[in-house]
Amino acid sequence: MALDFRVATLEDIDGLLRLYQQVYGRDYALPLGTDPEVMAREICEPLTTWLVADEPGTGRLVGSIVGNHDPSDGLGKLQGLVVHPDARGSGAARQAVQQLSDTLLSGDQPADSVYATARTNSTAPQRICLRSGFHALGIFPNLRKAARHETMVLLARHREGVLERRLPVPRVPAQLAGLVHALRSAGFALDTEITDEVPPRVPGGRTADHDVELVDAPEFVLRRFAEVVPDPARRFYPFHAPNIMLTATDGAYELYAQLSRSDGYCALIGTAPGFAAVGDDLQPLIERLGGYGASYIETLVPLDRYEELCRLLAHGFLPAAAYPAMRRESHGESEWFRDHVVMARTLQPLDFHDLAIDMAFQPFTEQYIELWKQQYLNTCGVFQ
Repeated sequence: MALDFRVATLEDIDGLLRLYQQVYGRDYALPLGTDPEVMAREICEPLTTWLVADEPGTGRLVGSIVGNHDPSDGLGKLQGLVVHPDARGSGAARQAVQQLSDTLLSGDQPADSVYATARTNSTAPQRICLRSGFHALGIFPNLRKAARHETMVLLARHREGVLERRLPVPRVPAQLAGLVHALRSAGFALDTEITDEVPPRVPGGRTADHDVELVDAPEFVLRRFAEVVPDPARRFYPFHAPNIMLTATDGAYELYAQLSRSDGYCALIGTAPGFAAVGDDLQPLIERLGGYGASYIETLVPLDRYEELCRLLAHGFLPAAAYPAMRRESHGESEWFRDHVVMARTLQPLDFHDLAIDMAFQPFTEQYIELWKQQYLNTCGVFQ
């Protein structure tokens, strides 16, 4: 029997805490299911839609899903999907995903697209999204640590007419060929030149050219970021805000990141005066972040930003996922959409032996594993 999903209220927080505890135990990494204050803020946030389902007869909460909408970027995000074991098999999970994504993609200010991540301990969460109109877009290796570091997958669903207005991508480095082919196999046409250029790897263990300070003062970092990175295109990182900063003591650059020390997730969000200013200091900065608790580092880059992609590849970042038509841009009287790519670097050993993925993600997974082997298992330098 299908459940009725309704909008959550503050009175539901205790029931939600019990639900997440019953399903995940102590392994749930997000405060959405563990921190009452964070949950209360989300429920009261006008741009958040939190749906819950009550069990008929008992009234206990047996289902939950959260949707966030950023009208300025035209993006929606689904997270926190959970269904009590007693309610599984009823189609409740798919109903929740379908209902909430339909809501975000419609109305007076519809999102251009909605994305979600899904776990890989089972194919069920992935297939729920795939059957609700979402498409496979890639993987995030060792994304978050719950009981252990776990790989997640990325999916997105677009509003009708958006994908037909993608901006062209003139060229991409050779190491993105596998990602381009994976996109094409997923039904996202991409007419681009794949160059022969393979950026040489910058060796690890080097010392930064500049003395560097790490600033862990979230409010100050957020204000500073708004001041020195005013360009919206350079600040585009949906649903993320920097909480730490790495800065050269001589002022040569400032690198802004969001770091969750509880699960090791780190996103590089922006740099001032620009990414090129970091130069080869990026490798020592990554090692500094690793020492401060980062185990997975990612950054979001427009797919047509060729030089930046080459620099990231040289520092060990690999293309893990793509997001076609992710960012809306105005050109004259018309609106177009720019493709982006997630460049990722894991600081923990990869462990895919328990990976359960739907076939839709196979091309993305295989291209990442092949690049990782070339990067870290190349034996051409063995000498007698």
